[in-house]
Amino acid sequence: MKTQINSEIAQSRAIIDDIEGLFANSDCVLQDARNKIKKVRFENRDYVVKSFKTPNFLNRLIYTFVRESKAKRSFDYSMKIAEFVPRAVAYVEYREGRLLSKSYFVSEMFDYDFTIREPLKDLSFTDRDVIFKAFAKFTLALHQRGILHKDYSPGNILICQRDGEYQFKIIDINRMAFGDLAIKERMRCFKMLWATDQVLDDIVSEYAQLGGYDIAQCQALAMDFNHRHKRFKNFKRRLKGRPIMQ
Repeated sequence: MKTQINSEIAQSRAIIDDIEGLFANSDCVLQDARNKIKKVRFENRDYVVKSFKTPNFLNRLIYTFVRESKAKRSFDYSMKIAEFVPRAVAYVEYREGRLLSKSYFVSEMFDYDFTIREPLKDLSFTDRDVIFKAFAKFTLALHQRGILHKDYSPGNILICQRDGEYQFKIIDINRMAFGDLAIKERMRCFKMLWATDQVLDDIVSEYAQLGGYDIAQCQALAMDFNHRHKRFKNFKRRLKGRPIMQ
């Protein structure tokens, strides 16, 4: 077993000592797809445990000898950008021989109210315009810190309301980039928002105004990336015989 813990959290070591048992015994499944995510109760506190799918043989070689595992990247990135994510607790890797087998990433539970998906889809969502402006400000803060989330999709953007203000956290962060971001890279991050053209324009306009960028240029770039992404997704849906998304 290979692991690393957040030494600021007293329960970190105790959690990972029985991570497999805690995960197996939890009935609170938050996601059951390629990777499985569960909420785990431990010493009267809630944690989120992400169990990564066992990689195929080629990826086991890659994650052993070439690059770090998704679990380790999730932990390292969380520690690096702590103010923007739920607090990291630990990561754990199990190996068969030298090759990576199972891996887990543990974080504290962020008690969010909704994701950005809900106001994007619900035209009558309370404070919709206020949320979009706060979201633009949050995204700009990420980018100004040189943080680029490569899967900036609605389900990975958590929101809670505290003391009359909206707070944001990002999750699923094993694919990140860091450094000075060109305007194209910044606008490309909006491509996964399944937003109407008007909503996208409004969000990007707020972003550009706050950041001192050319509004028309930002809107044109973001719209182009967003439309291309929508066409690609709908093309794949047609191939599978599924209805397209508007």
